[in-house]
Amino acid sequence: MNFMDSETQPPYDLPQLDSDCNMPPPLAPQCKSFKWKIQIIDTDGNIEGKLMTSQEVWKLQNSKVIVHFDEDSGQPIGDSGGLLGSWLGQLSSDVNLLPINYKEWRLVTTHTKNKAWNVIQSKFWFDDPMMRRKCVISALGSRCKDVKKYLWDGHKRDTLRETMQNRPEGVPNNQWCHFVEMRFTEKWKKMQERNTENQKKNSMPHLCRRKSFGRRRNEIKIKTGKIPSRAEFFIESRTKPDGSFICEKAKTCAEELTKLLSQNSQVINNVPARLDDEYAQVFGPERPGRIRCIGRGPTPSTLARRSAATRAEIENSEVVVQLQEEVKGFRDQVKAMSTFIQQILGTSNGEQASSFTVAFGNIPNPTFANMPNLPNPQEMGDGAD
Repeated sequence: MNFMDSETQPPYDLPQLDSDCNMPPPLAPQCKSFKWKIQIIDTDGNIEGKLMTSQEVWKLQNSKVIVHFDEDSGQPIGDSGGLLGSWLGQLSSDVNLLPINYKEWRLVTTHTKNKAWNVIQSKFWFDDPMMRRKCVISALGSRCKDVKKYLWDGHKRDTLRETMQNRPEGVPNNQWCHFVEMRFTEKWKKMQERNTENQKKNSMPHLCRRKSFGRRRNEIKIKTGKIPSRAEFFIESRTKPDGSFICEKAKTCAEELTKLLSQNSQVINNVPARLDDEYAQVFGPERPGRIRCIGRGPTPSTLARRSAATRAEIENSEVVVQLQEEVKGFRDQVKAMSTFIQQILGTSNGEQASSFTVAFGNIPNPTFANMPNLPNPQEMGDGAD
């Protein structure tokens, strides 16, 4: 069986993709009946607060769930972000919409991702769809990866043939055969072994569980009143409710971070990450593609551009403050000089007036009595106009 790695095979049930999604896919896991406190907006723009489960989102008609985002990281936050993540977990199991026979999420066709994005937009409202699409589609790709792992862990057998015959109910045969064939290649086995070894190196797991970093960071921001830095987020996400740490290594790193934070107390606050922040000093520089302790979305390149912009803003603000102080000083000097000049002019005018009086005496105000006799205007005739 020959398949192109650059794209997935088109599903047979294409007409179904154009239908309304009013119920979860058949393979969707049964989510708990947890109710999220969210807002919905109807076609007339009316907003209403509601308590809603992810199951109830599928039944929405002529209204959408408003998703709130963190402006610093661009990640979904609050209950609306949690509801979106839970619902994406159900959507990712729709193998007709999102086939499982692909090598990497970035190789999935744009057509398939656009179809999924249209379904998402039919249930959720975004303030800026073009800006939010990348983050949401990336989260959907992560959920699809979880679906593939779930199917593989539950239906893998010792041999290729046995695994192909153990096809999950609801998964098309062509998708399953391609999926199994890729998993039994030597290339995939080596990659799996490498990923397993890398996972063992994660000796300091976080305590956020299924909650995204964006939502957890927002909770810390609401609690403390400022954006947590990466060092502060690491300490918070590795600390148990009783105050102890997840492990001794996490405790040691937290102590180093705390020491650096106390030394750099004068650093500008409300900056989530910098390339040279306390976290980077303890754990080293970032690798391309992701930023630790931030979550999905920001990358080192975007952080570098933002850090440069932040430094420019800080420098510009300092220059503006300095110029304002200089302008104020100039104004004070001009005001003092103006007062001094007025005093000099006033004194000079007074001395000149006294000298004039001494020399010429008091001159009476002119009156008609002092004026020479003038002819009567009527005696002068009409005159020329």
